[in-house]
Amino acid sequence: LFNRWPGLPRMLTDRHRQRGVTLVELMIACLIALIALSAVLTVYSAGAEHSAQLLQQSHLHQQLLGLMQLISRGLARAGYWHFDPTLQAPGDNPFQNLMNQLRIQAYKGESPDSCILFSYDLDHDGLVGVGVCNDTDCADETDNDNVEQFGFRLRGARVQSRYGGSGLECDSGYWQTLNDPVVEVTRLKFTQHSSCQNLLETERECTAESPRLIQRAVEIRLSGQLRKNPDVNSTIAQWVRIRTARLSEGTPL
Repeated sequence: LFNRWPGLPRMLTDRHRQRGVTLVELMIACLIALIALSAVLTVYSAGAEHSAQLLQQSHLHQQLLGLMQLISRGLARAGYWHFDPTLQAPGDNPFQNLMNQLRIQAYKGESPDSCILFSYDLDHDGLVGVGVCNDTDCADETDNDNVEQFGFRLRGARVQSRYGGSGLECDSGYWQTLNDPVVEVTRLKFTQHSSCQNLLETERECTAESPRLIQRAVEIRLSGQLRKNPDVNSTIAQWVRIRTARLSEGTPL
């Protein structure tokens, strides 16, 4: 038989020498594969978590920047008055009297200096729009065609803006929330800075009796965090120059 098929013994011999994968080898291979897969999943999970945190941080930062821009744009116009200098004196500006001038306060129970009040001549008619009086009973230098008494405040971890109501105070009038509900505002602080120029004696400091020009700027600090993830937080700051200087004629001696 071997003589008839010479290759048969070698074939049987080679088949006898072939070996399969043992159970131990298979288990080791599976263990190595699991370790490699676990490492890949760990890296992927860490990358995905980092990306999600970056997106959350970016969303929060954009929210705070939007709030800061909204506050800054309105605040820069504080005290503006459209008037005829041939008929009216700059010192008679109704947008800078005791009621309507720029003031920094706080809503009851909130942190100090977290509310700012101001007004400006939005419709260029020279009158303070209060939006709450009838044409027949409006006070002097006021009208009801619109609202020109504004404010921003911190209340209950929310930034709110004033859009109407009577009485320009931090605890009166109508206010609306500006920030996204997922964002918790932890700090809002206004700090007013001013420089005074004596118009009567330019080389001397300002006095209560001298006419003076007061230049002002407001420093704003705003902090916030995600309501469901306080670890994602941010703080921004900005200075806003008040374009309209305040003119005081001084108290006669």
